[in-house]
Amino acid sequence: MVCKNKNLITVRMYISNITIKGVAGIDYIELSFKKGMNILCGPNGVGKTSILESIAHSFVNIYGAGEIKRNVNHFKGEIITTIENDYQVVNQKVEINNYLPNVKSELRLSNYEISSKELISIKASRTFGYQELQSISKDINKENYTLVDDAINGIKYQDIKNWFVNRNLYSLHKGSLTFEQIKNYELARDCLSILNPHFSFSRVSAEDSEILINTPNGEIYYEYLSSGFKSVFSIIFGIIKEIEYRYKENKVTAKDFKGVILIDELELHLHPEWQERIIEILTQVFPQAQFFVSTHSPHIIQTAEPNQIIALGFDENNKVYQRELPSTKYGFQGWTIEEVLFDVMGMKDLRTDIFTKLLEKFGKSIDQENSQNAEEIYQQIDDMLHPNNELRKLLKFQLIGIK
Repeated sequence: MVCKNKNLITVRMYISNITIKGVAGIDYIELSFKKGMNILCGPNGVGKTSILESIAHSFVNIYGAGEIKRNVNHFKGEIITTIENDYQVVNQKVEINNYLPNVKSELRLSNYEISSKELISIKASRTFGYQELQSISKDINKENYTLVDDAINGIKYQDIKNWFVNRNLYSLHKGSLTFEQIKNYELARDCLSILNPHFSFSRVSAEDSEILINTPNGEIYYEYLSSGFKSVFSIIFGIIKEIEYRYKENKVTAKDFKGVILIDELELHLHPEWQERIIEILTQVFPQAQFFVSTHSPHIIQTAEPNQIIALGFDENNKVYQRELPSTKYGFQGWTIEEVLFDVMGMKDLRTDIFTKLLEKFGKSIDQENSQNAEEIYQQIDDMLHPNNELRKLLKFQLIGIK
């Protein structure tokens, strides 16, 4: 990163705060971050992805172009990021001049020592289609321009399968892999059981280089796993693979990676049960990394630790700001999903518009003592409510009252 030390990755690096002015839909915002997990939440269009993009563009270390745009109401956009380690504090300033969608922004940087190597960016557009391996290729060399492209556009998944099969093949031959490569392969292999202990790695087929998984229903191909399984595994495998490819000289195990990891829309393809566990899994597999993730999932928020949540919202002038959250000892682990949606994620109403309008009509009919109309509306509401909803009884008492 910013330290001259050759064994760079042994020094923990983290982003302590960021100031964003006139970037995308953000007029001005200043945020402070934790060294571990940072979870961005808020309504659509509030700027969660723009904040992740701002962090990623802060790690571009060549003069070039980026995908991020300035705000339409600003002459230029600015991103000021404070990056720290045990030795020094460095401020990276990025200026963005372009607003047009078909033109890349010209980036003006204040510091070229910050390395793209130490940032791993995972975009929301994650695909898990079948990939046939005609042969096992050698490791990719991550040149500086490739790392910059990965920071701006996200890491690629096409070589995940090749990486795993390669490591499996050479793990059988003593001395073929380094200590770090063996540890990383074993971590990836064991992660196949991390969501469900009934699933485990079985073997790689010598006939067609396919990865086979043990399941309660027998041995299946890796590609036959559910989208949820593949989503988690692709994130984990992708990060481990990136760490190996980037640190060929100063080798490092994935558990010792001390850089920054960005994940947009973390909950994609995940059942709520797994959404509750994904934060714990990531911090368990990569305990030294600093994470920035965006989410729309109340289940992820519900299981987060105190101070990990950065809740964004719109003020009365439609400007993005950080919402103040209740200070609780155990975060939101004892809150209901409805309480998280309303008080943390900023939803104004937890009912559908149709249901809300029916309640309003019912209330007016009660006020006017129009029992016939109230009865008809009550029947519609009764059909919509959950079978055990207590609101049904309250509305029934009101209806009886005017009869």
